[in-house]
Amino acid sequence: MDHCKIEACMNILAIECSQASASLCLAIGGKIVFSESWVAERNHDSYLFPGLQTALATLGQAPLNTILVGAGPGSYGGIRVALAAAVGIAAVKGSAVVSLGSWDSLATHGEIIISDARRGGWTVRYPDGKITVKNSDELKAELTDDTLVCTIEAEATLKKQGLKAALYSLIPTAQGLVSTWLNLNAERQAELAAKPAEPIYVRPPHITEAKRKPWEIS
Repeated sequence: MDHCKIEACMNILAIECSQASASLCLAIGGKIVFSESWVAERNHDSYLFPGLQTALATLGQAPLNTILVGAGPGSYGGIRVALAAAVGIAAVKGSAVVSLGSWDSLATHGEIIISDARRGGWTVRYPDGKITVKNSDELKAELTDDTLVCTIEAEATLKKQGLKAALYSLIPTAQGLVSTWLNLNAERQAELAAKPAEPIYVRPPHITEAKRKPWEIS
């Protein structure tokens, strides 16, 4: 059977809370039937759950095959809220919970995506999907006038760090998660569904081995 026909039969809930501008959506039979967006800094839960209630009411008694969660980069707190909600719904609905890179659907022309990682660092995503963290000097040295760059940050944030303005700003969305998922082949979907749904910040390069174990005396 054709892969697209298989996907058209699936019902998908997507939650993207990695940024202050967040969203969720419900796709039934491959078509978005409900979506909601909001802006929140540290209180995504206040906005997320009313939207989820409406999405689940829209779904009714139909099966919920997959719940997609934006895994970042971005707000660790927002991502954890989204994952906790997804796991709770999945326990009732029997859904698979899958975490996808929040930026996977953003760059479509080979751009590098950058974002302020705080503490002097910058998160950088390359066109091949590799994500790394660089300091400001390393980033400045890499970004030439010919480099295609986009960002989720405001232009003022870049200028404050002495970085050139990006070509345009991007916002990760729940709809983008659905698009990313539906563009994957069945094998890749199965591979991602088999992995624990977790923020990218519990994976390298964001988490590293401690130089010294807590119980060791230097």
